[in-house]
Amino acid sequence: MDGVNVLKVDKDCHVDKHWIGDFTQLAVTVCQWHRLRVLSIMMSRSRRKGLHFYIHVTPPVEADLANRLQWVLGDDCQRVDYNRARIESGLNEWNKLFEEVGIRLVRIYANHRG
Repeated sequence: MDGVNVLKVDKDCHVDKHWIGDFTQLAVTVCQWHRLRVLSIMMSRSRRKGLHFYIHVTPPVEADLANRLQWVLGDDCQRVDYNRARIESGLNEWNKLFEEVGIRLVRIYANHRG
């Protein structure tokens, strides 16, 4: 299995903008605990269910750790279970988030230190 450099977190709720800032700080801190650097965080809003976050990290991590970090960051629990089953079966494309056609990603964090 290839290393993972994008953590994907599905939040099935809509929240105020300052809550998104709190999530961003949490994501950076959790990644630092695991000696990862967050390069950027992108977000999309779903018209129905909530938010998707794409956390670009370096260096790449093993699939099990990526799924664990996504869970720690509040990823949908059913999605975490499905991901675990996909990982255990050896699928390279285990980390899926389904976006509606035409959804725009917005950069909410960028690490300007490179």
